[in-house]
Amino acid sequence: MGELLQPWRPAKLRRYGRIGLFIGKWLMRLLSASVEMCLRHNFGRRYLRMIFLAFTFFAFCVSLAPGLTILSYAFLMNLLGLGIFHAVTVFTRRSRGAPEPHSFSAGDSWPAWQRLRLPQAVIQRWLEPALCLIASLPVSLIDPFLGLWLKASAAALFIKEQSAHWKARRRILDALDARLEAQKLNARLNLYQQKPGHGNQRAHRAQLPRRVLYPNP
Repeated sequence: MGELLQPWRPAKLRRYGRIGLFIGKWLMRLLSASVEMCLRHNFGRRYLRMIFLAFTFFAFCVSLAPGLTILSYAFLMNLLGLGIFHAVTVFTRRSRGAPEPHSFSAGDSWPAWQRLRLPQAVIQRWLEPALCLIASLPVSLIDPFLGLWLKASAAALFIKEQSAHWKARRRILDALDARLEAQKLNARLNLYQQKPGHGNQRAHRAQLPRRVLYPNP
């Protein structure tokens, strides 16, 4: 009986939870990067690795999935072409004099979204995942695999953007708290220095005993 219950011990559950969380994070990153290639541009230099891994992961899944239509292979070729385009854009950005984004940047939304006059955060958090979900509905009728991929990518992109938003918000609040604490500490330090006996003190010079300076003959 003890051997049957061994996989359900708290230590084992924590270990399984960490493994599942690790796999879930990477699935979220790969799925979201596969649609970010279509939805965005101006990626960071070090984010190209995630784009390459997303393309490789999709190609691997395509090779294993049965009953695919031409839409899946067209999407695969589209990812290949966009990956090459983004890589060329990143490596020629300095020669073109374009500003360099954060090296891990997941890209900026295409300029066509600017017609809506909405902040980029709103576009990336809400509209881009919604666009992926809407596009997956008619695709599912023709190619179930690609439709399922787009739905999973929409969910992954939504979770990723919400998580990034709340992380940034928490860092902003931490920075504001640190500034307030520094102001309070500075005010207490000024008050402490204004107290009697804590101002500018005269330098004390050590003196030797008189008999050492003027020894008896």
